[in-house]
This record gives sequence, structure tokens and C-alpha cells, in this order.
Amino acid sequence: MAQIMCTQKLWRRLGYAGRPPSNIAAPLMHSASLGSWAAKVFRYSRKDLVIGLNERTYLTVVFALSPHERFRLNFATAVADALEDLGLPMKIVRPESAAVEFEPLTRLTNRSMSGTLNDLEFLCGMELEYHQDLRRVQRNLNDVPHVNRDPCVPVDAVTQLFEGADMRGSCASH
Repeated sequence: MAQIMCTQKLWRRLGYAGRPPSNIAAPLMHSASLGSWAAKVFRYSRKDLVIGLNERTYLTVVFALSPHERFRLNFATAVADALEDLGLPMKIVRPESAAVEFEPLTRLTNRSMSGTLNDLEFLCGMELEYHQDLRRVQRNLNDVPHVNRDPCVPVDAVTQLFEGADMRGSCASH
């Protein structure tokens, strides 16, 4: 079952403190190929930002947390932007981004994913020193190789995942 796994800090910031994950509604959509995400919040230059990491491909998204009521919409928009930047057609982009709006929230317990999110926070901070455009930052983060992954670069992993899909009608190229 696909889900959004939140660090403890993000879980609290979204207002779920004291609420067990089992009380979160079951997913309404089952058509997404990307699957589960891990997410954390961090502060940069007096702004709360979220890093989302796809468990299957390590595709990375970065977006503003505020207002936290728009967390799912902001997450979905960042996923759509990332997939569009890879040149995927809207028939893939729409269901993948829409799925994020319906995936249940749970607590992140996977230490490996937590460690990767921490590494990405560091890299994101470096990127933000040079670029303020979060879409550009996430494009750059998706070109970073990850150890013990095959393929090791998120861009390549997403391309491989959707290989064979009709790529006509793509909005952008990488």
C-alpha cells in the first residue's frame, strides 16, 4: 500500500501528534506506479520546506510547507513538476501526482530513508545558496547519484520505471 511516511517533526507540524497511524484513512487510489514517499520538514532562511523522497526511484521533490493545510496539494504539485521536467506525458503525470493527494500519512520508521532525507537536506541547503527556485533545486537533486541504487540516479530510475510508456505529448525535456 502506497503511503506518505513522515518524520516525527513533520507528523507534528501537520497536526497529527498523538494520533496513531492506524486511524488514518485507507488510500482511495491504487493506480500510481511510484508508490510510497518519505518526507521531512526543515527550516531554511526562515521558511519551512519539505523534502519528499520516493521510495522506489528516489525521485526527490522540494516544496514549501506553509500553509500546512495545503501539504498534499503542494506535494502533488511538486511531483507533477518533477515528472513534467523529465518529459513524461500528462497521462502519467496526472495520476501519479493525484495519488499523492490520497495516500495515507504514516510515521517514518525506516532509518535508511531517514538518513537519505538528511543527506538530501544538506544538498538542498547547498542548492538553495545558489538558487531560490525550488523547482530548479529539485531538478538538480534528481541528478544526484545515490549509493547502492540501480539505477543510482533518480532521473534514470524514473525513466526506467516508465520505459515503454507512450512518451508522446510530453510537456518538457530534461
